[in-house]
Amino acid sequence: RRLMKGGHDCVVYDINPDSVAALVKDGAVGAASMEDFVSKLAGPRHVWIMLPAAITGKIVDQLSGLMQAGDTIIDGGNSNYRDAV
Repeated sequence: RRLMKGGHDCVVYDINPDSVAALVKDGAVGAASMEDFVSKLAGPRHVWIMLPAAITGKIVDQLSGLMQAGDTIIDGGNSNYRDAV
């Protein structure tokens, strides 16, 4: 919401559809799957993830398989910074 208030267009995805719907009501573009999420982003893509440390690596691996050279994944969650590098 802070990014949208700052003038950024945001595409959102979460495994909980109610969380996506709440952000869509506030002006975000919703996605129904990770593939749908990535397809709705203009290149070069910049993805900010906010996840528990235990699943961050798995999700980054999935995302990177859907993205292209020059795209960026930002780990904004609580992972150890050494893992995020």
